[in-house]
Amino acid sequence: MSGKSIRFSIYSIILFAAILVGIIFLFKFHFLVGIAGVVLLIFPVKLQRIALDESSGTLDKIIAKYVVPILAVVITFFAIMSIALWIKM
Repeated sequence: MSGKSIRFSIYSIILFAAILVGIIFLFKFHFLVGIAGVVLLIFPVKLQRIALDESSGTLDKIIAKYVVPILAVVITFFAIMSIALWIKM
């Protein structure tokens, strides 16, 4: 089990959540700027790939390959719901 892989997985999720919050604020500011912010989602995916490459044990591979994308989908769902909530306000 590689601690480096787990750290990269955690960094990937944190960075993904931070970028999504930033994208939400960018969409509130201006639509085209929000679309340009979507390009920043490349960085968490690269971190996830590094975590998958660094993984040496079964638990590391499960976390990097399955848990991180599932958490990304859940975070995306909550981000979309928050956008919908802010639009109604």
